[in-house]
Amino acid sequence: MEQQSSERRVDSGRGNLAPTRFDNTARQKIRFPAILVGLLLVAAMCAVTPYNNYYLQNSKIAGNHLPVGSIFGILLLVFLVNVPLRKLLRNGRFAFSALELTVIWMMLIVAVGIPSMGLLQFLLPSLVAVRYFATTENDWSETLHPHIPEWLVVTEPQAVTDFYEGIGPAESVPWRVWLEPLLIWGLFVLIFYFTTLCLSTILRKQWVERERFSFPLIQIPIQLAAEPERGSLLNSFFKSRLLWAGMALPVVLHLINGLHAHFPKVPEIPLIYNIYTVFTEKPWHTLGWWPAMRFVIYFSVIGIASLLTLEVSFSLWFFYLFFKLQYIIMNAIGLSIGPWISCSRQVMGGYLVFVPAVFWMGREHIGTVFRKAFGMERAGPDGRRIDDSNEPVSYRVALLGFFLGFITLIVFLVVAGITTWVALVTLLSIFITSVVLTWMVVNGGLLLVQAPFFPSEYIDITLGSNALGHKSLAILSFQRTFLRDWGEFMMPNFLHSFKAADEVRLARRRLIPILGIAIVVAALVSVYASLTLIYDKGALFLQNWTYVVAPRNYFQRMGSLIQFPIETKWDEVYSMIAGAGFTGFMLWMRQNFVWWSLHPIGYLLGATYPPFHLWSSILVGWFIKYMALKFGGASTYRKIRPIAFGLIFGEYVMVGLWMIVGFFSGIGYFALPS
Repeated sequence: MEQQSSERRVDSGRGNLAPTRFDNTARQKIRFPAILVGLLLVAAMCAVTPYNNYYLQNSKIAGNHLPVGSIFGILLLVFLVNVPLRKLLRNGRFAFSALELTVIWMMLIVAVGIPSMGLLQFLLPSLVAVRYFATTENDWSETLHPHIPEWLVVTEPQAVTDFYEGIGPAESVPWRVWLEPLLIWGLFVLIFYFTTLCLSTILRKQWVERERFSFPLIQIPIQLAAEPERGSLLNSFFKSRLLWAGMALPVVLHLINGLHAHFPKVPEIPLIYNIYTVFTEKPWHTLGWWPAMRFVIYFSVIGIASLLTLEVSFSLWFFYLFFKLQYIIMNAIGLSIGPWISCSRQVMGGYLVFVPAVFWMGREHIGTVFRKAFGMERAGPDGRRIDDSNEPVSYRVALLGFFLGFITLIVFLVVAGITTWVALVTLLSIFITSVVLTWMVVNGGLLLVQAPFFPSEYIDITLGSNALGHKSLAILSFQRTFLRDWGEFMMPNFLHSFKAADEVRLARRRLIPILGIAIVVAALVSVYASLTLIYDKGALFLQNWTYVVAPRNYFQRMGSLIQFPIETKWDEVYSMIAGAGFTGFMLWMRQNFVWWSLHPIGYLLGATYPPFHLWSSILVGWFIKYMALKFGGASTYRKIRPIAFGLIFGEYVMVGLWMIVGFFSGIGYFALPS
C-alpha cells in the first residue's frame, strides 16, 4: 500500500508531465509563417512516406501514435531554426515559440498517418485488388463484382493492371479513372473524421479534466517545445545529464545495428529473442502460435512504460501472458475452438461492457453536453452556467454533428448497397472500438493498438453470414481499408491535440481550422505521392503485405462467406459472453476494492498484435518503476524520470537519422513498433 500511495502522489496534479516552461507574457499568437512551415513539413513527410514505407521498407514515418516523423520534425525546427536564430539574435524574436512548435506537432500527428495505415495503405490497393486478383478459381466476378458499384472502385482494366505491374517511362498515372472513386471515398473519410472530432469533443472534458487521464505520449513533444530560460539556446530538458545518460544506450545500439544493416560485416546486437522456439512439446508449442511469444527490446516503449501507473503497465504485460496460458490450457484439454479465436472473441465481448462503463462514468458530463446542446443553460443544483466556449466546437455542434455525421455515413453505406441495420450495427461497432482504443492510447500510453476483429464480425458470429446478405458482404470487404489496423487512426490524435493545447494555453477552437487544413493538404499530397510511386514501380514490387496479402485475403474471406455461408458460431458467442463477464467483473472490482491491481485495458489488448511487440518492453519499464518506488520512494522515481525520456528520445533520434540515411543509401532500417 505504501508503494501505491507513493505512485498516486507521483501521478497526481498535472498527470505525468514534468515541469515545463511556457512563456505566459510572450506572444500568444500563432504566426502565419509557423502554420506555413507546419504545412510544408506535412507535405514533405506525406510525400516521402510511400517511398520510405513501401519501397525502402524503413521504419515508418508514422506507424504508431507517437509518430517518429512528428518528433523528428520538431527536433529539426529546434536545432536548425531556433538555436541559430537565438544565437544570432539575442532576443530570439524570430524563433518558433513553444506554442508554435506544439501546434506544428499537432499538425504532423493528424497528417502523417494518412499516406500509411491511417488511410491510404489499404484504401488504394482495395480499389483495384478486387479486379486484379479475380480468377476463375475464386469466382469473384460472380460473387463480388456484381454487388460492388462501379463508382466505388477503379474498373478500367489497363489502370488496374498498371497499378500492380507498373507503367513504362513514356506513360503516366491514369488520374482520370481514379478521380471519381477518390472523390467519393474522400468525402466519406472527411465526414468520418468530422464525426470522430465531434465524439472527441464530447469526451474531452470528462477524460482530461474530470478523470485526469495522464496522456503519457504527449510528454516528449511538450518537453521538446518548452521555452528556454532567458539567454539560453535550449530549454532545461536538453540540459539534464540523466536525459543524455538515458539516450546513450539506444543511441549506441541503434548506431551499431544501423551500421550492420548497411555493412553486414559489422556485428549486430540482437534486440529480438524468439522465446517460443525453446518450447516444442505439446501443449507448450502453442507459445509459437499467433501472436508468438518473443522478447523484444524497444527502448522507447520501456521509457513510456516507466511513466505509466503501475496498475496499467502491470496489466498490459500480465494479460498477454494470461492469454498465452489460455492457449496452453485449451490445447492441453483439446477444445474444438482455436485458442486465438476464443481469446479474440473474449476481447469482442469485453468491448461491449467497457464502452457503456466509460459513458456511465461520464454520465454527469454527457448530461451536461445534452443540456447545453438543447438550450438548457443551467447544469445541476449549483446553478452554474455550462461554459463550452473553449471546447474545440460548441457542445451543440459536437452533439448534432456527431448524430448528423453518423446518419450521413449510414446513408453512404446504404447507397453503396449495405442493408440499413447492418450499416447501423457496423458503424456502432466502429465507434465502440474507437472509444476503447483511444482510451488505451491517451490513458494507457500505448504506442500501438489494434482490435482483433472486424466490425461486421459481431453480426456474422452471432447471427450467421446469411443475415448480412450477399451485397452487404461484398461491400464490407472494404472495411479492411482503415477499420482493422488501428495503429494510426485519428481519434487519439484529436485528444492528444486538445490536451497539448492546454499545456501551451491555446484556445482549442483556434486549433480546428489548422488541423483541418493539415488533413486536407496531407490527403492531396499523399494520394499524388502514393499513386505516382505505385504506377512507377508496380505494386507487386513494393511491400507484399500491403499490396497483395492484405487486400486479397479479405476479399477472399468475404467471397467465401457468400459462396459458403456460416451459421451462428456458438463457441465464439460463449467466448464473447465470457469476455464480457470478466471485463464487468474487473470493472466492479476496481470500483469497490482499492487493492485490485488488474486493469481491463490489459485484457482488452492482450489477444492482439501489439503485445506481440510490446509486452516484454512494458514488463521492463514496469519493473524499473516498481523497484524505484519500492526502494527509493516517489523522490527517487522523480529523479530518474529523465532517464525514461532519454530512452524514448534516443531511440526516436536514431530511427530518424537512419531514415534519412536510407533515402540516400536505399537501405531500410526498421526499429520501431508498427
